[in-house]
Amino acid sequence: MLSFSLLDAQALSPGLNHDTQWQQWAVEGQWPDAALLPPTPLLPMMMARRLSAGARLAVQLGLDMLARHPIDNAIFVSRHGELARSMTLLQGLAAAKPLSPTDFSMSVHNTAAGLCSIQGKAALPMSSLAAGEGSLMAGVTEAIANLQAGYRRVLLVFFEGEIPAFHHAWLPATAPYALALVLGDEEEGERWYCEGAVALAHTPELAQPLAFWRARLLQQTTCLLGDGHQEWAWRRG
Repeated sequence: MLSFSLLDAQALSPGLNHDTQWQQWAVEGQWPDAALLPPTPLLPMMMARRLSAGARLAVQLGLDMLARHPIDNAIFVSRHGELARSMTLLQGLAAAKPLSPTDFSMSVHNTAAGLCSIQGKAALPMSSLAAGEGSLMAGVTEAIANLQAGYRRVLLVFFEGEIPAFHHAWLPATAPYALALVLGDEEEGERWYCEGAVALAHTPELAQPLAFWRARLLQQTTCLLGDGHQEWAWRRG
């Protein structure tokens, strides 16, 4: 069984940057229509313009948490990473067009983690993970391992950007979002436990990070998080 203390949590998405807005989303399950990206005041304007929507929100939350907590380890997690930017590069190659140096340099999976470290002047271990639909469990497992290794405050940032239209036949279109969690190992605070439950054949309604965030907003003491293959039982202590 995995366990940790959740010390802080915050999420951002277009039209969802206040607690009341997120509460409404959790109850109704509806994303705002044609909403603008939330402000990202901790990012320089030029950096914000270069970042994809998901990475922009992730870096904003990462910088916010770095300012509020003595973070000594950080993990950025995204199933798709810079998929839209990579798609643009591939389409340019297919059309024999010159590639944008900015798009090329910003297309790597650790773009958000690297820029958060640079902008936050945070000389600490950071990693970037992708584990398909099970990326939340992969990130939590990595974070707990780091806590067991002696780190005191681990920052977990989950994020996704816009899915290119080319992929809509296989991947559902969702709004960009980012979710930041600060984890510790002390017994005080909001304690969570999770363990493998059953094999799962159907595709979950929400991505794991959003399913966890919704359960927490609804103050549920238990929730099941799946990835289409495996389901995990989560319990608030």
